[in-house]
Amino acid sequence: MNRIAVILIASLGSPTIDKGRSDVTKDDGDLYVFKVSSLRNVAMTPPYFHDGSIATLPEAVKVMGRVQLGKAFSDGDVSKIVAFLKSLTGPLPKNFAEVPQLPPGGFKP
Repeated sequence: MNRIAVILIASLGSPTIDKGRSDVTKDDGDLYVFKVSSLRNVAMTPPYFHDGSIATLPEAVKVMGRVQLGKAFSDGDVSKIVAFLKSLTGPLPKNFAEVPQLPPGGFKP
């Protein structure tokens, strides 16, 4: 990631620059590597990004355009991309908001 992108990300809502998996693995190959969720139901799952720093889908699209592509999307382009992302929405499972039952010893704080 170039310096400009890092500065831009820091100015978008994250109080500090998250270095991704490299903070855990100490491997420079993991710098700025994050787990990425599926786009299914993305319109129903704000806030966005790994740190929840962006509240709306249109704003997330604008940020990704600037950071990943170096482009400022027009409002019309943002609307089209958001419409596409909304088309990936399906019914949520009935137990979507329930806390999963973990096996005994499955998680130790």
